[in-house]
Amino acid sequence: MDESSADYQKIMAYIESHPVGVVSTVDEHGLPEAAAVYVFSVSHHTVCFVTRNLTRKYQNIYARGDVAITIYNDSDVSTVQITGKAFVANDEHMLSYAMDKINKLFIVRHDAVSPLGKMNNAGDYVLIGVEISYARLRLFQGIDANMSMSYKEHIIGNLKS
Repeated sequence: MDESSADYQKIMAYIESHPVGVVSTVDEHGLPEAAAVYVFSVSHHTVCFVTRNLTRKYQNIYARGDVAITIYNDSDVSTVQITGKAFVANDEHMLSYAMDKINKLFIVRHDAVSPLGKMNNAGDYVLIGVEISYARLRLFQGIDANMSMSYKEHIIGNLKS
């Protein structure tokens, strides 16, 4: 999908304004695993997050690069769902760009150390990029208190590369 398209812009703006998501991977036994991460967009259908290279999440990504990321906003009952191929992002330009973006997320607290700050201080943090193969922004409407099946789903945009 063209990065200038309205759907692409809506999805990336959503990610920028809702930086916490859940990344899902599959372990060596085919079982799903999930972990919360700070997600931020870079460009060219790519989002990033930081993780330690000692985690199961990293080991699953390293062995089987397919991931899913879900970002949720409970105030308007919306989600972005992403699937893609994960990779270790070690390009200097991407690292520099990611450093600027994630440090802005952590500027709220003066004593907070961002994940990229930790990455620079200890060598066991890595930047993971996810090349988006599919993304969908969904708005749910009309869910009643009884959680009946009478809700409507409104899909704002689909990205397929």
